[in-house]
Amino acid sequence: MPPIKERQMHRIHVGVVALSAVAVASASAGVVQFMASDGNKLFRADSTGNVDAPITLSAHIQSLTFVPGGFSIPGAGGGNIVACAADPVAGKWAVYRVDDPAGAATLVKIGETSFSVGSLAFGTDGMYGVDASASPIRVRKLSSTDFSITQSWSTGVNVTGGGGLAFDRTNDRFLLTDYPNNRLMSWIPGNNATNIGAVGFGFLNNGLEFIQGDLYGALRPDSPNNTLRFGKFDTSTGAFTTLATATGILGNGTGFVAIPAPGALALAGLALVAPRRRR
Repeated sequence: MPPIKERQMHRIHVGVVALSAVAVASASAGVVQFMASDGNKLFRADSTGNVDAPITLSAHIQSLTFVPGGFSIPGAGGGNIVACAADPVAGKWAVYRVDDPAGAATLVKIGETSFSVGSLAFGTDGMYGVDASASPIRVRKLSSTDFSITQSWSTGVNVTGGGGLAFDRTNDRFLLTDYPNNRLMSWIPGNNATNIGAVGFGFLNNGLEFIQGDLYGALRPDSPNNTLRFGKFDTSTGAFTTLATATGILGNGTGFVAIPAPGALALAGLALVAPRRRR
């Protein structure tokens, strides 16, 4: 979808993720691991500011999602990471499982959707995806058996496909972004989204995720727009604090995953932690 503030230069894609209940319950306070995509590049960083060199994926993706414990979808279950394709093949968009995300990060196709999913999150009752081509922002609920659309809602936010999506289990609501107005929004299905507050800088591509009551995100700022800021939101004001910054971003779509401290990863069945160097 064409971003307003980039004069149609790039498509805005957003990637979002809800964490495994096992990981959330098990993680102690500590370093949070970040993963974000930019087209077919995967960037890895952490909350202390360390950033790895990117690796190349076999396809362009625009969403990364951690399947929560207790959920099962075709080809993936609790603890797996899934991704949505940025580009269609014969009118369908692939859904992938990401194997070995800390290593070679192989994409394994597990299904497909009938629309471009700009952002995916798990609510209490299943998968919700932002339609990357609809304005106002529309969120569609997806079947857990074949990824078909079962329900659709308008958020009332007049943006085409933009808006990172994450589910706040404590307050039983979704949070999303309104990138033209640089703000964080709260949304409950069936209602219009309401403004929480300003992020603090202009941004385009973005992704969100909750961990243990904290909302993390990856935002591509207006300037310099070849960077991606990883950080944490204040969910009462909308303000964003940058914790790490990746460079070499082209604006080809932002999928985002945040993973809690390493001890939780083993319990979630993931080996996502690799040695990092500061950049």
